[in-house]
Formats: sequence, structure tokens, C-alpha cells
Amino acid sequence: MPHQIPVQPASERHTILNAYAEWTVLSALRQAPRNFRSREKVYSAIRRVGLGTSTVLRTELGAISPPKFNRWHSETIDLLVAQNPELRNQVGWAAKIINIYLKTYAYVGDGGRPGLRECLHPPIDGGLWDGVRKRYSKRSDILSDTHCVSRINQITSYGIYQQVLRGLGRIAAEKGWMLIEVESLWEGTVIKKSRT
Repeated sequence: MPHQIPVQPASERHTILNAYAEWTVLSALRQAPRNFRSREKVYSAIRRVGLGTSTVLRTELGAISPPKFNRWHSETIDLLVAQNPELRNQVGWAAKIINIYLKTYAYVGDGGRPGLRECLHPPIDGGLWDGVRKRYSKRSDILSDTHCVSRINQITSYGIYQQVLRGLGRIAAEKGWMLIEVESLWEGTVIKKSRT
């Protein structure tokens, strides 16, 4: 179970970052399992696992290391899946919830423990897969991992999730990026021209 620390009174900054991070998760789940798209389900799931009070956000605990972050991440995914029957065998969607929340809170909002930004995973979805495929089409060493599956609902175990991350990690290492910065390859806002 993820390590939780008793909640202290929230600062205004935390309140704003947490509310915005929760909202971005809800907005990002338009294609989630149909019975897991409502505001009530999404916000309840986020709050039950304590994302807004998690140890990765508690600055008074000092810097966080990648191994500690990865252990927390895996445990929190397990908890999300266990507490939400709609996410059974949906590790990809559980990871997306956590990764979108933390992207908003820690990467965009610059909140959380020192070192957290360097640990973050990118949210994995079709837009990221499209961007990676477009730019690395001749790199079987990368695509064999990043594209071991092609849809988020096919990420049914943490092992599959880690395989996708391995390929993304190769890209980040080659570019000198943090892992989260692989998301700069995301193609979700590309408007495809219709054939007329």
C-alpha cells in the first residue's frame, strides 16, 4: 500500500494545484472504460488513493529518488485497480490517471518533492504512440518496446507498462530528456486533413 502521511492543512497553492490536477485527469479520460468516466468516479478514485496527500508531494520529506518513486507508482497503480472494479486489468488507465495528475501537479505546476519532476512517467496513449512511431519508424530497438501493445487498454499488467516505458526511456536517454519530456512527441493535437 502506498505510504500516506497524515494530512496537514493545505496551502492555497496545494489546493489550486490539486484541484487543477484532478480536473485534468477527468478531462483526459474521455476514452476510459465507459463506466469510469464520470466526475464522481474519477475524483473519488483519485481521493481514495490519496494522490493529493501522497508522500511524493510532501516537500518536507526531502528529495525523492527514482527507485522510491517507482515503488510508490507501482503500489498506487495496484491500489487504484484494486479499489475500482472498472479498472480491473486496466493498468494502462490506472497509470494514465497517476501520470496526468503528476504531470499537472509536479511538472506544469512545479509542486511536490525535490527530484519528483525527474522521476515522472509520461501519460501513455494513442497520441504518444503516434508521435513515437512517426519519429522512430526505423528504430526497431525502440518500437519493439514502445509498441509491444498499441492501445492503452492492452496494458493489462505492470510488466507491459514497464516494457513501454523502457522504449520511451531509450528515447529520453538519447535526447538528454527527463522521461516525462518524451511527451513532447505527443501528436494528440495534430489536426489531420480530411480527404476531399
